[in-house]
Amino acid sequence: MSTQISLAKQEWIVILPDQDGALERRLRVRQDHLAGLKPAVEQGFWTFGGAILEDILKEGEGPKIKGSVMLAQADTKEDVLKALKSDVYSKSGVWDWEKVGHDKAMIR
Repeated sequence: MSTQISLAKQEWIVILPDQDGALERRLRVRQDHLAGLKPAVEQGFWTFGGAILEDILKEGEGPKIKGSVMLAQADTKEDVLKALKSDVYSKSGVWDWEKVGHDKAMIR
């Protein structure tokens, strides 16, 4: 059994905190965000993603979202950042770019 890993594409995990007070903007453009991701998901660029919650979901309440987490398969960090900056959440001021964290990951 080989222990070598193909380096053609790397996994990149990104933590994207929301700006204070961004929940309304987030919800307003959510469908555009999901539609915009779909082609890259189908191509295997985005392999995981979802909201980061402030608290557990409670019956009768909407989710208290405070950010996003995403996992990409890409050649470079720049490819990932370019995709994120073109996302409607970036263009609508949902994500707080001063707090965004990104790093290589290996998820198995």
